[in-house]
Amino acid sequence: MMKMINTKEIQIVDASILDAEKILELQKASFLGQAQIYNNFCLPSLVQTIESMRQEFASKSFLKVVFNDQIIASVKLQQSGNLVHIDRLIVHPTFQNQGVGTYLMKTLEDKFPDDSTFQLFTGEKSERNIHLYTKLGYQVIRREATDHGIVLVHMEKRHHKGMQIDAAELRG
Repeated sequence: MMKMINTKEIQIVDASILDAEKILELQKASFLGQAQIYNNFCLPSLVQTIESMRQEFASKSFLKVVFNDQIIASVKLQQSGNLVHIDRLIVHPTFQNQGVGTYLMKTLEDKFPDDSTFQLFTGEKSERNIHLYTKLGYQVIRREATDHGIVLVHMEKRHHKGMQIDAAELRG
């Protein structure tokens, strides 16, 4: 078993379009588990092109988690007033369930004012994702069936700045 990652060993910084290929590669590796859950290897996250990823850099902000000079996690976000849309939180499979996603989400949230509202979605069968977001204070606001037969769970959180990050909580 791999040693648990220490948050002091990672760096969370803004990603640039120069990171697009690495982030797309990471996204595809991260979503393979979701493809297996849904028995659908044509999920948008798996078939996205590099051109499409590069276009997203024009309208969205990206954060990346760097460990030993490698991008091990990322998240996209787009702000509209006080509303922040969070899209595709990804963590390399080797580093999943070690608190990296939790740490990235809390870092992202702390970048915004107290009156911010965060919204995201995940698949209804993605129990680990729903557990993570619920643990972070997100609540289900609606469900939506897609053309691909997947039900999306839309979740929301009103911001409470200054949440302390506890090491035991990261592993929870």
